Amino acid sequence: MNTRDQTFPSFLYKLQDIQHVRAGRSSSRQEMSYHTLLLFNKGEGDIAIDGMTYPLYCQKGFMFAPGAVMKLHMMSGAPADYYVIRFLALQPSGTPDCYISAQAIGPQEWIIPHFRFVMDMVEEIERKHHGNSVWDQMRANIVFQEMLMSLFQHKSRGPKPDVEQAVTLTLHHMEQHYASDISRDKLAEMAGMSADYYSRMFKKWIGKSPIEYLTDIRINHAKQALVLTRDSFRSIAHSVGFSDEFYFSRKFKAATGRSPSAFVNTIRYTDKIASLKHLLTGHLVALGIEPYAAVINKAYPVTEGFRNTISVGAVQPDLEKLMSARPDLILTCEFRDFEKSKKEKLYEQIAPTVTVPFFQNWRTHFQSIARIVGKDAEAAEWLERYEMKADRIARKVRQKLGGESVLIVGVGHQKMCVYGQRNVGTVLYGDLKLTMPAGVEEIAHYREITVNELHEFDADRILLTCYRHYGNACEEQAIQQECLALWRSPEWQQLKAVRSGAVHDMCDSRHLYTCYTSLSHDLLLDKSFELLLSDSSK
Repeated sequence: MNTRDQTFPSFLYKLQDIQHVRAGRSSSRQEMSYHTLLLFNKGEGDIAIDGMTYPLYCQKGFMFAPGAVMKLHMMSGAPADYYVIRFLALQPSGTPDCYISAQAIGPQEWIIPHFRFVMDMVEEIERKHHGNSVWDQMRANIVFQEMLMSLFQHKSRGPKPDVEQAVTLTLHHMEQHYASDISRDKLAEMAGMSADYYSRMFKKWIGKSPIEYLTDIRINHAKQALVLTRDSFRSIAHSVGFSDEFYFSRKFKAATGRSPSAFVNTIRYTDKIASLKHLLTGHLVALGIEPYAAVINKAYPVTEGFRNTISVGAVQPDLEKLMSARPDLILTCEFRDFEKSKKEKLYEQIAPTVTVPFFQNWRTHFQSIARIVGKDAEAAEWLERYEMKADRIARKVRQKLGGESVLIVGVGHQKMCVYGQRNVGTVLYGDLKLTMPAGVEEIAHYREITVNELHEFDADRILLTCYRHYGNACEEQAIQQECLALWRSPEWQQLKAVRSGAVHDMCDSRHLYTCYTSLSHDLLLDKSFELLLSDSSK
């Protein structure tokens, strides 16, 4: 790798625009105001960049810097199909945390061996960038950076493909685009290998053929859809990449030993459910189900009352304990919504595993869990009761508090936070519609702060609770000491809510009320009624 190539990973890149050109004039000239990447899917001719001419043909890419003058000459009659991607590139200035516009990183000329893989990424970038959602646009920029990394790494290695990395590229492609039309030949093209050689190398590294691996991915996603939705087998088959429901059913039975309908019935009516996250455990308990196995610790007091539940870990699941428990279904929750972690893949070897996306709201979580265990009607009734209860308490609390703002402060061992609109906030600010102090609207989950920063929120009332309490006795004592020190602090004593005696303490409840689950939120409604409508301020 040359010295200039080594600087690329330290740059910051921001996608500005992407344009798909399917036809063009035989000759065009323009000056680029951004760093620009051209990727040619089809086209013959030549391209001149600042007077230097390069031959032009498919599966070729060019990159040039702002201010470059580009002249494109296409052969008459030859079809043109290429992408123009404009972006910002910033490089470290030498001053910490300060960046300046990057020096020229082009022109760069690429012959891209993983061209189909790169074009799939480009197509996703185009879809997301021109979508209506800000999250789509954020995703477009992430995929764009992944694509740049792939191009830069290949350029630094030279033309000879790295077998392991080439196989890994196709693995990622299958995991993210499993529902697409994927063939062995297409995967081999992405890897820059012949089909036979690619298959041999894939099996050497992974232990099965590419298509067998793809089928496994599709079957695992089908399992999720079967238990999380009421979609028809035909719809599910198409959604995961199978041509029809009959072929899907044959493949499903070959992989699991059961037909899709038998699989659903086994899951839906089993009482051997392992819950690996407290928030999912709370949903099960709200539905009247004590898990067969679960992660159990004192941080979430609900689990202490379990009498028949097998403990499979205190903080994280212990794979040996989980395997010994032999559950029929595993429920977990992860931050990623698109690709399974290595540990999740191990769970699948123990029992069918349903992964609930972390960033869904708690009502969606609750309804998903209810659907899995066949309690849709019970969940609907529970939510109806909850909404009526929340509305009743909200009217009484707001009648007493008026427009007073309430700040939720979490106390942990040598740490403190302000909770935002998730967890406790989803009940107080969402369901009870209490007034947020200025600044809380910018906090999605929580923000770590110091005592000195609390005055910035200027809250009328403060609700004290725990932050990162993992349930052990040492932590319990440490948090108690933190609370005592807080009350002795001059900065704390100067706060408006403290001076007026409007501080409500529930630190001794550990994470009974801060867990993002239906059961905790229901209990928090009762606790809010008790604290805010009585003289229980400290």
